[in-house]
Amino acid sequence: MTVLLDEPRVFVTYGSASVTSREDLYDIEYDPDDAWADESNGLCGAGVEGVLALTTGTHTGWLPFRVELYPSEPPLDDGWDDVVEVSYTAMSDRVVLAGLDGDAFEFDLPRDTYRVRYSVRGMDEADTTDETPDAYLLQFWPAPQAGGRIVKQHSERAAYWHRARRTLTSQEQQEDEQQEAEEQAQQARKRWGDRIPNDRLRHAEGLYLDAISRLDIDLEFAVADADDATQRQIATWATLRSLEQAGLVDLPPIAPAVAALRKGTRVPPPFDDSGTVWSILNAADLARTSVPVPPDGRKEQCPQNWAMSALFHSAMKDSLAAALETLVCLAYVHGRDGYRQAFTAVRQAFPQLARG
Repeated sequence: MTVLLDEPRVFVTYGSASVTSREDLYDIEYDPDDAWADESNGLCGAGVEGVLALTTGTHTGWLPFRVELYPSEPPLDDGWDDVVEVSYTAMSDRVVLAGLDGDAFEFDLPRDTYRVRYSVRGMDEADTTDETPDAYLLQFWPAPQAGGRIVKQHSERAAYWHRARRTLTSQEQQEDEQQEAEEQAQQARKRWGDRIPNDRLRHAEGLYLDAISRLDIDLEFAVADADDATQRQIATWATLRSLEQAGLVDLPPIAPAVAALRKGTRVPPPFDDSGTVWSILNAADLARTSVPVPPDGRKEQCPQNWAMSALFHSAMKDSLAAALETLVCLAYVHGRDGYRQAFTAVRQAFPQLARG
């Protein structure tokens, strides 16, 4: 065995280090995701020619690395917690080990195709103390190309990275799908209790959708059962009423948006962009007020902010999400003392929601 490198202080950031072997050792560009293209493990990625991407337990700090060269496969040392193997081709006689931002450490490695064993100790203990509990070993020996494999798995962190980066077995995929379904069911029970939402409502995405469930779940379900045209009309109606209530309906910079809302149509660009809308509000010389937020008024928020939020949310591509998001904005514009009357007005304006 030949020790190629025994460095007690290799600086790493973002829990990453790398080994590179190219003609120009210091001019290598590649997509980091490509390093894990073989999907065999989550600790040592060999998907980029001449590069080994190494995952470390320590996020930022100094780590000990040792690199060894053998004429043939060395015996496995049980003193290491996590061990993986990959194939690697050295493209020059010089190799560099480095973290993302620290010093680079060069060592000699004859051009050849190698098997590499990456062994790690103390991953779970990393970043938990001021000391450096983790250590790292790379062992090279000449061998033909072969698929990567997980030799030993002990730490929870290694298990996480293996699962995140390698191809899962069909059983593991089923387990993940089952776990995801259980988590979604738990979230649904927390939000809707025993009530069963339709598919549109179950898959709707937005910032404030949980709030409508707390404020008026009957109205939420009624809107979810409405057709797209009605949902879009609710979004424009609620946005216009929010702007009126907040005293913004005559604000000159948003006149084109208000005109569209009064016609019952979606606001035109750039009023569908949140950055543009907030810039308009911040530049406007107008008084800001506050109201107790529904349903209990434990804190106060600005109705002008909520009205402007309704403006760009009304233009969401999903008509159901647009309707529900703007209804939440309508409630927060009116505050604790007025949101119920505002929702009553919604039902009056759209009789088809009366059952909600």
